[in-house]
Amino acid sequence: MKTKKIVAESMPLALKMVRQQLGENAIIVNTRTIKKGGVFGLFSKQKYEVTAYAMEKKSPTAEPKFALELKEKPEKPLLNINKIENESEEQEETISGFHRNPQGLYNYYSKNPVGTEKPIPSTTPTKSQESEKKVSVSSKAMEEQNPLLDELQQMKKMMMTFMMNGKQDEGLPPNLNNWVTRLKKQGVDDEVVGDLVNRILLKNESKADLADDIIQTELSAMIIEIIQKKLPVSNIVNERTRMINIIGPTGVGKTTSIAKLATEQVLKQKRRVAMITTDVYRIAAVEQLKTYAGILNVPVEVVRTVDELGSALKKLEHYDLIYMDTTGRNYKEVEYRKSINQFLNHPLESDNYLVLSMTTKFEDMEILLDEFLESPIKKLILTKFDETSSYGSILNIAYKYPYQLAYITNGQSVPEDITNIDATLLAKYLLGREL
Repeated sequence: MKTKKIVAESMPLALKMVRQQLGENAIIVNTRTIKKGGVFGLFSKQKYEVTAYAMEKKSPTAEPKFALELKEKPEKPLLNINKIENESEEQEETISGFHRNPQGLYNYYSKNPVGTEKPIPSTTPTKSQESEKKVSVSSKAMEEQNPLLDELQQMKKMMMTFMMNGKQDEGLPPNLNNWVTRLKKQGVDDEVVGDLVNRILLKNESKADLADDIIQTELSAMIIEIIQKKLPVSNIVNERTRMINIIGPTGVGKTTSIAKLATEQVLKQKRRVAMITTDVYRIAAVEQLKTYAGILNVPVEVVRTVDELGSALKKLEHYDLIYMDTTGRNYKEVEYRKSINQFLNHPLESDNYLVLSMTTKFEDMEILLDEFLESPIKKLILTKFDETSSYGSILNIAYKYPYQLAYITNGQSVPEDITNIDATLLAKYLLGREL
């Protein structure tokens, strides 16, 4: 890793020098204004100091001796490292939130663990034994290198976060600094803000003071891109889907969300719908679902165990679509998560939605999102959009997690107050534009 501290007459000039000396992928760690020159502190000039770092590229001459020997063997030529790096960069474009690995080889060796290849054939036994020994040593070194590369990637994220904390943003152009403040007030994570700012600075290096409308336009475009990558192609329920399972903590609006979704299927799609609830811990939840089921004239089954669920599914097998309202409990407890997974383990083809409230702190959302990463839950419903004025958690989720952002609910009215997520509209809310 190469680190440099550059001092220049202006911030744009400093950024230009960063790109010239460290390359296009340089990461800015710190910017600040300093005073230089003069006598006893008098007549000193204001200058701009930028600290940045970039990954060093290995010199071809530093290639290990064993690699040169292997190149001479026509039976199995060496892999094209440049090609691997290019492929890694193409793969990185599909990753959420502009994440970039610090080195192209990281992705390659993560997917192709070293030490698994067959020994390279050789016509001379003594040379073969020597080559195998060298390959073994190299493989061990590469295995030790992977954790280091992972650590460097984490360091990059930490530095982005560090740049946005405390007084590290004092050296930013004033207009850009105002937008940083706006995003932070909206609850956008420091890592996300740091990434957005870094991209804008590198792109607009030649401009001394960025125009406000330019910053707004570029931020909007990046936010829309991040969110759109996590939107489903369509929210239309597939004809093969027989069951929709709704999971989430207590009080986030699971039952009301089921009523809104089920009404759409009954009234507009003309499907025969049934409902199941496993939430027997709250009597009000059962009665609420029965009320909605009565209005829609659809059956509802109350189940307490996985065995009862099997019996209920058999009873409702002639219906086109079944909605299941699961128990709202403390999902930080392992036993409750295991219980939910047992209820989700049924033979019917299904869609699983995790429901989160927009009034919940993002730090608390992260706990649930992390816990359910390995579960069959792949889609989110974000509720109570109308009860908050902070929308940064949506951008944070889109940037950090693989879940699809399926729906937003913005009121208690059934079925009106549920909608697909609009990335452009969310960008406007986050940036405070007139709506």
